[in-house]
Amino acid sequence: MHFLPGLWKSSVSSFLARSAVEGNSLTTNFGIRTYAEMFQKMEDTYKFCVQCKKLPSRLPDPRAMRRCKRCQNIYYCSSECQRENWPIHKKFCRKLKVAAIDRLVEWLIFTGDIPFPTSPWTTSITNIKTWEDWFAMQESLEVKLDAIMAGRYMGILWANAGKPKPENSELRESVKRLTTDFFTRPMTIGFALNTFRVDPYGGPVTIHVVGASHIETLNIRATDYDELAKMFPGNQGLEVVMIGPEVVDGPVMRPPLTAYGPRGRVYVSGYKSLYHDFWETVVENERAARPDLVVGFHPGIYYVKLYPSAPVT
Repeated sequence: MHFLPGLWKSSVSSFLARSAVEGNSLTTNFGIRTYAEMFQKMEDTYKFCVQCKKLPSRLPDPRAMRRCKRCQNIYYCSSECQRENWPIHKKFCRKLKVAAIDRLVEWLIFTGDIPFPTSPWTTSITNIKTWEDWFAMQESLEVKLDAIMAGRYMGILWANAGKPKPENSELRESVKRLTTDFFTRPMTIGFALNTFRVDPYGGPVTIHVVGASHIETLNIRATDYDELAKMFPGNQGLEVVMIGPEVVDGPVMRPPLTAYGPRGRVYVSGYKSLYHDFWETVVENERAARPDLVVGFHPGIYYVKLYPSAPVT
């Protein structure tokens, strides 16, 4: 299966987005009073001349910074810079338009609109080769996409984004891309379980995610890995423990399991620590189950085979 690479997520943008949805005081945290101001602050992080690298603050009139009308993504400080950059930019303008749409629609992940409710897998995991195979398993897919398109937060987004609203077909494709981005990690774990022949039907399974980052855990919800349970309906229990020195305090910052309870579900926990410290202080003292699989998503370390009992991917 070919997965869509993860989007670069700004920690500040993520916090702004989640704060607005949860009703936290944007005025207290960032001096932001409206959705329009929130989206403008997010956009300001990308506002510099792509040709000469000038920031708005270095221009006589910061409002002179102009955006490419085609892609709505990159900025120029003058028409001269835009003309000079066009031979390069024209090769990527269409792709940058897609990225600009996704960057805004990504907010719907934090509102809870994305991902849509998914269905248990009805096709063998070995027969799922592409994202289109996965979408084909989703019951009432078009109805689910329609609900997101007509949702309250989609309306708020384009009423306040400060950009022209894309065509509905472009927005639907963006929702689908972001859905695949959201499910990339749990589904990668699921495919690894299948590859290494770890059987979630024979007993409870524990997965350690090593090097979990600040951005991975900043906005995580306890349900974010539930697709794993959909991949293996009838499983005996799946536990995902996210371990890393940058793990953020939040809803998954709870003790790992020593014995699994409810079957057919995914339990996600977080532990702020280097992996060898977690292993020595928690696992070896039987305060957590030993892993059946160890996974690292760009953990920033070189793998050393210290724990041969569990396959590593």
